Amino acid sequence: MAHIKTWFGDIELHNDEIVHSRVLKADIDAMAQRLQREDFADFDKECRGRLRETAIKLEVVSSEREYVSLLRAVMIQSAKERIVTAFAKPEARIIQLIDGIDDIDESINLLSERLSEWCLLTSETSMPEDLLEAFVSSPSAQSPLAQEFAGSISRLCELRQEIANAIDLEMRTTAPNLSMLAGELLGSRLIARAGGLGSLARMPASRIQVMGASKALFKHIKYGTKPPKHGVIFQHPLVRGSHPNIRGKIARILAAKIAIAARLDFYSKRAYPELLSQVEKRVGELQTAVRNPEQHEDKTP
Repeated sequence: MAHIKTWFGDIELHNDEIVHSRVLKADIDAMAQRLQREDFADFDKECRGRLRETAIKLEVVSSEREYVSLLRAVMIQSAKERIVTAFAKPEARIIQLIDGIDDIDESINLLSERLSEWCLLTSETSMPEDLLEAFVSSPSAQSPLAQEFAGSISRLCELRQEIANAIDLEMRTTAPNLSMLAGELLGSRLIARAGGLGSLARMPASRIQVMGASKALFKHIKYGTKPPKHGVIFQHPLVRGSHPNIRGKIARILAAKIAIAARLDFYSKRAYPELLSQVEKRVGELQTAVRNPEQHEDKTP
């Protein structure tokens, strides 16, 4: 006797004949929940080809057209429930906020470039270093359109700061260890790239280290170039501000601690401030070794 799970119910077969069935009679919500709850990976092609016939025989639907219509409605409802579940996660708001910052940064850069070119065409004086500050200090010297353009950029900068403040609050609540170790913005960017805090917690440190350097990684795999030493964690002050010779080592140390911090945040929600001190201690040893290579070699057995 074979037991088969379908999206509309359970069926027991004996010699290709239905001996028992427990099906859902056109209950779209129940069927959508069943799609998310059950695993249909072992469903063979022969059974899939007979699903319409089986559904009609069990009076789940009355025709093939009704079968297609019901299946479409169930799939749409299942997709809606998946979206609601995904956005109900605490880190969903963090992902949206950091993506918003990236969009605003791109807009600010494009508008600032356009404004500088505009001013070069209309002004005979040299371009000031801080263009927005020049507009604020002497607005009458510029045209009304240019003033409005600069005002839009200024408002975007203020909005960016408000979003960054919101990310700080969300990260300290959702991922306190990651926030303390990597910083709020970098931590949120790691969560966004991983697809969620749970995905980041299950990710190995080696992948976290090169996250964001996929082009360089695939170039290394395909053409044999040097492998990337770091990805987005280069934005961390300990990596960015260190000597180039030890950036790879520091990135590896930081990625290992970030992996631990993400797991602590996802599974325990307890703060462990010693993680940051451990990283700073190890980084300090590496930086000392770089500044005093001869002394370090003497200590090495």
